[in-house]
Amino acid sequence: MIGKRFFHQAEVTMARLIMRRGPQPGKVFELTEDVISIGSGMRNTITIVDADVSREHCRLTRMMMDYEVADLDSVRGTFVSGQRITGNWMLRPGHVIELGEHVTLEYDRPRATEELRQRSAESSNLLQSDVPDEHFYPSLVVMVGPNPGQVFPLKTADVSIGRDSTNDVVIVDPEISRMHLILHWKDNNYQLEDIGSTNGTTLNGVPVESKKIYPLQTDDVMVLATRVELRYTWEPEAVRREIVSISNTPGKLTTKELVQSDTAENQIFKSRTKRQTSNLGTGIAPGSLVDHIFIAYARPDWSTIVAPIVAAAQDGGFNTWVEQYLQPGQDDWTTAVEQALSECWMLLVVISPESMESRHIRLSYRYFFNRNKPVISLLYAGVHDLPPELKNGPIIRYDNANRKQTFSDLVDEIKRQRKLHS
Repeated sequence: MIGKRFFHQAEVTMARLIMRRGPQPGKVFELTEDVISIGSGMRNTITIVDADVSREHCRLTRMMMDYEVADLDSVRGTFVSGQRITGNWMLRPGHVIELGEHVTLEYDRPRATEELRQRSAESSNLLQSDVPDEHFYPSLVVMVGPNPGQVFPLKTADVSIGRDSTNDVVIVDPEISRMHLILHWKDNNYQLEDIGSTNGTTLNGVPVESKKIYPLQTDDVMVLATRVELRYTWEPEAVRREIVSISNTPGKLTTKELVQSDTAENQIFKSRTKRQTSNLGTGIAPGSLVDHIFIAYARPDWSTIVAPIVAAAQDGGFNTWVEQYLQPGQDDWTTAVEQALSECWMLLVVISPESMESRHIRLSYRYFFNRNKPVISLLYAGVHDLPPELKNGPIIRYDNANRKQTFSDLVDEIKRQRKLHS
């Protein structure tokens, strides 16, 4: 697969708590902050005045899509689905939080795409339509190829794609056939058919057979020939913003250019790092990441700096965890990141303009700070101003002229933090 997938906040609607029992049954509390305090005191994010609720009763901390709840030594206790919690408890949609005996809150996080599809189905009286709804239709976004970030709305029963100007979607690339493929609208979704293209089509990395129909799902990736990648999505603006922000970063190479411009040293680091980290899996086994360092970074920085960091840390005797070989936004990625946040003893943040714009990286370092776990920043590419949490912590400055010394300083700082927190 040429391009990359990104996790977007737009994929999920706002999480919320619904009071089922208590002083205001039915009241909905929208969860908009990364850290939310609940208690009877007026300074809390959510104030619930009840005899069972302590002044500072519990705290919710966002972990990717959902929240983790922790009791704050409340008198009456905090319970999740009937079990009193003593540490941190990961919430899932449908979980019931009880504050003492008289206050019950239901945790809910509906998916945006499910809601939109439901509204679309209701507006058409649940009948199959011949064309997409005029207010709710999918799109194709150019991930790699001419005009990355370009959005092609899909609104007709059949959408032809090719380099000829008569197509509905025209992509000028010499490897793409004049009439390359067609998307057919059926059962309120599109299906893909390659119509005998010369250089072929792949769907999610699997070659497509000519004249065979392939139903599409949101976030499916199709590659036309070898140089053009398109993402099928119901939320094109979220995808487009990511592509445009990367391509417009001054002096920043595209992912394809990074791969092509790797030095021999980076190629050695890459092969060595992949061999050492790709077997980590998703960290599903409880306790498997307690001796690991969580490395948070922007994916475009992987080959130039992150892979060498992983190798240097492992040469220094430290285990590392990265999410490079998982697909952002997928269930296994979310599960793995949440477990890594909970179990890893230290966080290393690779600072670059892209990483500082990442919401899930911001959540990661705030999560570690809230639990008094060590955080080291490696200043790889300059940013205008570091967040306060990172500015006051240990910072290693990357020296391109002396990479070896940079990695040596980093390993020394990791060792120092290990002693301080052992």
